[in-house]
Amino acid sequence: MNKKQEKKRIFKTQYELKTDELFQIHQKLQIEIRRQGREKLLASRRNYQKDPSPYNNDFYSSISRVPWCGNIKKLGGIRTPNTSSVTDLGEISSYNTSSIPQQFYELIDGLNSNCIEIQLISLSKFRKLLSRESITPIQKIIEHCVIPIFVQFLSSKNVDLRYEAAWILSNISAGSTEQIKAVIDAGALPIFTELLSDATDMRLQDHILWALGNIAIDSPQFRQLVLREGNLGALCQHILNVNVQPCSVLRTMSWTLSSICRDYITDSDWPQISSTFPVLAQLINFKDDEILYNVCWALSYLSDNNHIEDVINLGVSPHLVNLMVHDNTEIQAVALHCVRNIVSGNDSQRQVIIDCGILTVLKSLLVSTKSSIRKDACFILSHIAAGNIDQIEHVIHVGLISLAINLMANSDFQTQRETCYVVYNAIRRCYNRPELTICIVRQGCIQPLVNMLSYMDNDIIRVVLKAIGAILRLGETLAEENNCKNQCTLLIEETGGIERINELQNHENDEIRLLAYNIIDKYFAEEDEGYESELNQSFDLSEQNRFFNKQFNYQSNYSIDSIEIIGVKI
Repeated sequence: MNKKQEKKRIFKTQYELKTDELFQIHQKLQIEIRRQGREKLLASRRNYQKDPSPYNNDFYSSISRVPWCGNIKKLGGIRTPNTSSVTDLGEISSYNTSSIPQQFYELIDGLNSNCIEIQLISLSKFRKLLSRESITPIQKIIEHCVIPIFVQFLSSKNVDLRYEAAWILSNISAGSTEQIKAVIDAGALPIFTELLSDATDMRLQDHILWALGNIAIDSPQFRQLVLREGNLGALCQHILNVNVQPCSVLRTMSWTLSSICRDYITDSDWPQISSTFPVLAQLINFKDDEILYNVCWALSYLSDNNHIEDVINLGVSPHLVNLMVHDNTEIQAVALHCVRNIVSGNDSQRQVIIDCGILTVLKSLLVSTKSSIRKDACFILSHIAAGNIDQIEHVIHVGLISLAINLMANSDFQTQRETCYVVYNAIRRCYNRPELTICIVRQGCIQPLVNMLSYMDNDIIRVVLKAIGAILRLGETLAEENNCKNQCTLLIEETGGIERINELQNHENDEIRLLAYNIIDKYFAEEDEGYESELNQSFDLSEQNRFFNKQFNYQSNYSIDSIEIIGVKI
């Protein structure tokens, strides 16, 4: 390398960040975004106004009602309701920040009254206070020991009192860790689980499930407390048996189950969490986007926690594969994430997904107009290509390798990155089946691989060098068997690979430098005077075909003429 080239290389790489540094920066940004999002959503979740029907109590039905708001949105896996502006708040609408301290004690006195009507009015006003984003006096409620009073109302014989108290506690449980702890310390959890078995009031169940989900999602310690209070699986199954059609309580239940499946699952928590699996297996059959979204997240969390076999045993794999092409892109993305986790397991687990027809689905996903979908599809394909020989042969047979090679040449960088792993894994695993490796080479993988050496990504450069090394090693073996030159070296020369590999011998990374040196030293060292002139000879496609068919006696069903190579330009 001359001084000009060296200066150019230094200039290009002087601001280059290491892969781990980029990963750490990405992690810090993600944590900060989640923190800001959670702070923003704490108040918005308290605005959940859900009251589709008036109470039976004549007096309370005369109180100004809050409009019913349905459409639930999902943000980062946290359940946040979409609420309209609330103007009809009765007397509480006249409150302002300065007037709350004066009125606060009157509301507490109303809770301690012996009159049910006054208690109901006080609970309603507390609930409306907690639904206002700008002035949510949760800390003031905790300081004046009002939460135990709310918990006592959960055991009231009056349905409306129980409902208002459950609504208030579900809003408080959407707060900070200290505020959630105050709800737990007041003894709410045992009463929550007891009330879940009441099939007569779906509204009450809805708010209790929401409160339990908010508590469980806050920390693994709180999740343990929720699970230890009762058989959650049996309670959810009871609710599911009563509600056979999609409804609000089932949507809330699916979100609560996904919240409980988050984070690492300990051995002590496993029996309780596994008891909810039959419920998840039934919920995935519902044709409701919100339920499907939550169930897919629950299954994704489980497969993330090394419980792939348990997810497969639920029999949900066919549903997950079908959801990979769902019309709702959010459901599609979560289903792809879950399948990614499953195919990262062992060969038998991958085979279950293959038997569900995932290869046909991947053919459509690889030509998607969305780069994120193509990237996830290539990621899944790279894990399947790392499977056994029969699985790789199936992948080649349906034409997925040719699609991946086209994407490596024409797609965005993130997709190209995944396709490198697809080709490398397939070549690496096919070493004992040279006809399969030759088929991959003949589909034009060398030129895109050589082009990828220009990217400043050490992981990709390592993978590409290993793939090229495997191709050259196979070519050397077959050349010795047939007493001829290694024709793969000519293919590398034709695509400009020698120059790029030569430059990588001066790379700052030791492993890359060694890989490049070994390739040049073993396969491109001059053996005689005529070797260099032989490398410079043209080597067109017809000569390649004659070489692979004649010299290697290639008789497989996967010849270049029998494979449909689909040109995809993204």
